[in-house]
Amino acid sequence: MNVSATSTMPVYSSASSSSSKSSTLSSEQQALLKDVLSQYDSNSLSASDASEIVKAFEEAGIEPSQALTSAMKTEGYDAKEIGNLASASQAGGSKPMGGPPPRPPKEETDSVSSLLDSLLSSSEDEEEDDTTTALSSSTVSSSSFDTVLDYTTKIMSLKDNAKTDVINMLEQYNSDANKLSQEDTQKLIVNSLKQILNDSDNFNTISFYA
Repeated sequence: MNVSATSTMPVYSSASSSSSKSSTLSSEQQALLKDVLSQYDSNSLSASDASEIVKAFEEAGIEPSQALTSAMKTEGYDAKEIGNLASASQAGGSKPMGGPPPRPPKEETDSVSSLLDSLLSSSEDEEEDDTTTALSSSTVSSSSFDTVLDYTTKIMSLKDNAKTDVINMLEQYNSDANKLSQEDTQKLIVNSLKQILNDSDNFNTISFYA
């Protein structure tokens, strides 16, 4: 989705770095924020949408602050989620803003995706009867694909050291040295990924939260 209104929006001068974290938004900035966010659906926000929102705020001189976080929350948006999604969009090859890292090699992305697919694939439907299997297989496949895609996107937007740790972990669990059951392996991987991906300090973020 394009933010068609950004070209005609007034540009506000940025607050100084010493006060931007605690400053309140002006009435004009609040109006602009509402206008920008009204063009998106908070329940189906894509990485591209998040990147456009960040760009619109950046061009308007609206800097990350607690006031911005609160204003976005009032409009039904999670500023942290938008920051992470925007970073994921950049990791996928969007134009960098403020010098984020270059796009990761396609081979690395494919490797992570392949590891996740191998480790998180489910065999639960093997116990289902033929009638149920025919109806559920497409749903299971779609859910698994979405999960792998989501994890891959987030992993590729991690800082290099965190990304390397994740890849090493996945390769270790995917090796013959791993004697754990598939269920235990998946639980450990999911729990580890949650801890790493929920820590904003691990990301090359364009943060829109204080």
